[in-house]
Amino acid sequence: MYRWLSEFISEKRTPILIVIALVTLGCAATLPFLRFDFTPQQLFETTSSLDDKRDAFAERFGREDNLMVIVAQSKDVYDADVLTWAHQFTMQTRGFEDVKRAESITTLEIPRGGEIGVLTTRPLALQMMSDAGIDAESSEAKITPEIAEGLEKLGKNEPLLSQVVSADGDTLTVLLWIDDALQNAADLERVNKNVKELLERLPPPASVDKVSIGGIPQIRVQVVESLRFEQTLFIPLTAIAYLIILLLLFKRPAGAILPLGTVGIAVCMTVALMVSTDSAINIINNVLPTLIFIIGISDSIHMLTRQAEEIELGLSREDATKAMIRHTGVACLLTSSTTAVGFISLVIADADILKAFGWQAAAGVMFAYIATLFFIPAALTFFKPVVRIAPSEGESASVDLTPSGLEDAPFIERNIVNLAHWVLSRPVTMIIAGVLVTSVFVFFSLRVNIDTKVLEIYAEDHPTYQTTRLLERELGGILPVEVSIEHPERDHFKSPEAYKKLDEFQQFAVTRPGFLSSQSQVDFIQGARAALLADPNQRRQMPAKRAELEQLLLLIEGPPDTKTGVRGFVTSDYKNARVLLRVEDFGARKMLEEGKILQDKLDELFPEDQGYSTVIAGDAYVASVALDSFIRDLLYSLFLAMGIIFGMMTLVFRSFKTGLISVIPNVTPLVATFGYMGMANIDLNTTTIIIFAISLGLAVDDTIHFLARFREEQRRQETAYDALIYTYFGAGRAILLTSVLLVAGLAILLFSSFIPTTYFGKLTGITIFGAVFGDLFLLPPILLLVYRKANDAPKTLGG
Repeated sequence: MYRWLSEFISEKRTPILIVIALVTLGCAATLPFLRFDFTPQQLFETTSSLDDKRDAFAERFGREDNLMVIVAQSKDVYDADVLTWAHQFTMQTRGFEDVKRAESITTLEIPRGGEIGVLTTRPLALQMMSDAGIDAESSEAKITPEIAEGLEKLGKNEPLLSQVVSADGDTLTVLLWIDDALQNAADLERVNKNVKELLERLPPPASVDKVSIGGIPQIRVQVVESLRFEQTLFIPLTAIAYLIILLLLFKRPAGAILPLGTVGIAVCMTVALMVSTDSAINIINNVLPTLIFIIGISDSIHMLTRQAEEIELGLSREDATKAMIRHTGVACLLTSSTTAVGFISLVIADADILKAFGWQAAAGVMFAYIATLFFIPAALTFFKPVVRIAPSEGESASVDLTPSGLEDAPFIERNIVNLAHWVLSRPVTMIIAGVLVTSVFVFFSLRVNIDTKVLEIYAEDHPTYQTTRLLERELGGILPVEVSIEHPERDHFKSPEAYKKLDEFQQFAVTRPGFLSSQSQVDFIQGARAALLADPNQRRQMPAKRAELEQLLLLIEGPPDTKTGVRGFVTSDYKNARVLLRVEDFGARKMLEEGKILQDKLDELFPEDQGYSTVIAGDAYVASVALDSFIRDLLYSLFLAMGIIFGMMTLVFRSFKTGLISVIPNVTPLVATFGYMGMANIDLNTTTIIIFAISLGLAVDDTIHFLARFREEQRRQETAYDALIYTYFGAGRAILLTSVLLVAGLAILLFSSFIPTTYFGKLTGITIFGAVFGDLFLLPPILLLVYRKANDAPKTLGG
């Protein structure tokens, strides 16, 4: 087939280039329509019933993942000017179309009393402004010193205000609940832009030290901004780095333009596919361009070096190009197919985002192969052949590859062959050393934790990281864990018994490490009790009678169609109660452990045999459950991919023995990367786990090129030793040069401020080094021991 294909491409090179150019231009036209989006929900959008329960819970009580927090820090947030700014900012954001609710200390409705028997939920600031003849609803209303004094007294004694003002009075917040329908990143960016513009129009007074924006919507916006920035900055920088290095390696424009052209074609085709399927760049598939870079550049270098080698052996440029297609086309097909299979295995995952990444990556890899196979041979006709590191006069077929015959050879040629002699002269020692090194990596890999955190994408000095930690320290945090407790009896949660159980559960929850705050109907009713009796000590006195509870509820519950105040924590039929817990960003692993403890307490207080049904929801918990499944899905798919790849290599090489041997250098890079993560205390999380899917593809590619060349040399050389020396000289050199090139390009990613990008560059680099170690230090000694006899050679590819 590849013999026919080589003739076809040679004869039809101009039409082929025209078709490729038209297709690429058409695909490139879709680039402006590529979307960037990320929602935490994407990571746990699965067929899981827990996801459905989370949605049902949000429908009933509203969402807590759409809360944007404006944080103002000042030595005295109770200063009248500071409170005026907070009030005006709150009133103006209430006018935003995308904001369904805005609250601050001046507007938040809580039970409030004065004299015994007096109770109101109207905010103190609004009441005092009205009494003073000030239009409280005006966006220009000002807080007087007298109002500020009243708010300070209230803020320091009212727990229900803990989310809008800190206990020490140096942090103030404005809470913005964004419309639940706004889940697209573009919509959230619009809200974020409007808030920032308002901050410019309405700057805080000079006494405010700092204003920042926090909350899950802000994190989502920043992730999307980082993804977009990374793609628009680091891809061009990587391309420039590759351009320079390729020119230095091959000394001809063809050596730089053609590999980068191949990558460009494949990227454009992948983007067009994503646009046509309405797929967006997210935190998982943002590695696609880099992946295509790696695959496209690697196969291109193998093809170009093979053409240069054939020319040096005396073939014409056209015949050398045909030989290049015949010898490397099938190997590149196998490398691309096995890599694509590795990604296709992700379809077994439960998470939709992983399934999408699987087929997108597989398609991108195959596009890179098609571009490599057709574009490079057709375009080579119009370029001078590349020049390898070897002298321009080239080598002959009878080149002496013994150590003494290489004294005058160029640096890379001399040392790659010297390395081959050194490794092959002590095969048993190399294998034992490889086993020992691998064992060390295995030991450290056991220290790797499977965990993920919201803030893992930021460095500790990042503003969003600092703002989120400030909210955790001072204002009860932002990550929600919500508990739904249902009973079939109408008005069940008006009974003192059920009410006391709710309070007991809350008191238990906040004693757990990392749980920052809790809220339920109990807080509002007890606040009303204390306000009505003008006695703060009454806050901990539980109502003894149902009538007492119902009386308090009548005073504070508000209209049945609202979801604020006590109505946000119990349904109008009082069958379903909600407890809102907020936790620090302590990671999915601990959240799962705490979730089990909470569920045990719920089962104790609200047993099923008494008619109760309980569900732990909220993004902090649901995400932890789903992310645990997400990571395990990827691990299972990796094992599946390894099995499929082993089977494919066994079939293609027509040798179970060769297929089994190929597993060793493929596993080594994965173990090395895992071991490094253990040494560097890097968790296995949603971003680092993706690297292993890519790592498997990288490792398999190098192994296939080495084995394919070894088979070829077996037919030419008398012994396995000589065949391996020439394999080092051909494929080994290409593997080494490709690896150096890829590591140099990936090094640019280390300058990113986006942690997932730096991890990708660092860990993929470790994988490449592991692949070089496996393919140049472990695989050859094993092949030598297995195929010592000349007649014990693997079958040729295809017969």
